[in-house]
Amino acid sequence: MLKPFLRLFCKPKNPAVRSAVNPNDDSEHASAFSETDWIEPEIVIAESELDLADLPKAAGAFVRQIVRDALKDELELPIMPELGLAVRRKTLDPLSSASDLTLIIQTDIAITTKLIQVANSPLYAGYEPIQSLNEAVARIGMAAVRDIVTGLTIKQIFVTEQPRLRRRMRDLWEHSARVAANCSVLARHQIGVDPEQALLAGLVHDIGELAIIKYANALSFDELSDEALVEAIDHLSGKLGALMLRQWNLDDEFVFAALHADNFRRESEAVVRLVDLVQVAQLHLLSGTPTSEAMDLSAAPAVKHLGLALDDSQQGIAILNEARQDIEQVRAALAI
Repeated sequence: MLKPFLRLFCKPKNPAVRSAVNPNDDSEHASAFSETDWIEPEIVIAESELDLADLPKAAGAFVRQIVRDALKDELELPIMPELGLAVRRKTLDPLSSASDLTLIIQTDIAITTKLIQVANSPLYAGYEPIQSLNEAVARIGMAAVRDIVTGLTIKQIFVTEQPRLRRRMRDLWEHSARVAANCSVLARHQIGVDPEQALLAGLVHDIGELAIIKYANALSFDELSDEALVEAIDHLSGKLGALMLRQWNLDDEFVFAALHADNFRRESEAVVRLVDLVQVAQLHLLSGTPTSEAMDLSAAPAVKHLGLALDDSQQGIAILNEARQDIEQVRAALAI
């Protein structure tokens, strides 16, 4: 089950998130740079980054209760829905075909409908409208279908029995869907970044909060205050999300994005990571809010790394403001 002291190493080469020339580097060396010359550095997540027991002394009882259960290996994290697992397994089979994938997906009418909608969305602008699942799989490709279906099936676990937690769960999915839509649009403007993987990274970047809400669902109303829930999310969401995605066998690009989604001062690397897109997408949603007024959003390393800038009125990132219609269409495609 859950082992809180993990050292996570990504696979030597992630084919979907390849290196890109730093958009801010206009040197002669950069202009001669070839993508094929680049060896993408591995992601290394240190043990200390996943140490759930590393808490401030003032941490409350609910936070410590979650940590105690985790350390005793009694914290059950949500599992990926069966359809998502089946699709991921099938795409890893070198003998599988698009037809095999279609046979699995078509068992779920809602996912089938949404996949066709995604295939007709701005993610694939310029193509003729399609009507069938076979056409959608052929247009999108098996690897991309895997990531999109994973994201769509995740919505199925965003449920809770307690009415007071239901709104928070609904808000969490809505936020995740908006971040995902922003990520997919941003990815289309970055060299070597896969929009479908960017979409999935946006959907799962706050998945640790889901785990905490699920845990809280087992408690009665009187046992847990809103303040205690927020404290647990603030302290544990990133680490629990990283551990959860690791259990789901997602690539460490996703694990890293969940772990550092809210670390806006994190220094970016020489390559564009999914976490850069997730951070910029979130900053765009914060533009114009009291939170943004307390932060210099344009100074965030991820913003500079992607070669973007906030406008003078701090209303958002220009590239996303110009693509609002596309973003809304992608977000709508995620609404199951």
